[in-house]
Amino acid sequence: MPSSAESHPKPSDVSKVNIPTELHQRARAAVRIVERVTGRRYTIAQFLREAIVAQLRIIERDYNGDREILPDSEPLEPGRR
Repeated sequence: MPSSAESHPKPSDVSKVNIPTELHQRARAAVRIVERVTGRRYTIAQFLREAIVAQLRIIERDYNGDREILPDSEPLEPGRR
């Protein structure tokens, strides 16, 4: 279960990432589906955290010898040019 800091990060601890509008809209629709089916509150931020954690686990398994991926603060090359 995530810690309180993970579920409610401070504004200075939040990253902004650009994703295609259609992907964002699909994620929003998925959030609404979960809320409707379960009757519980589910946020887009929670959805995105869970999606990132799931993908990290796949990359750890497939590319990192099942070792945890540690934080890296070095900027990546820009995705768009």
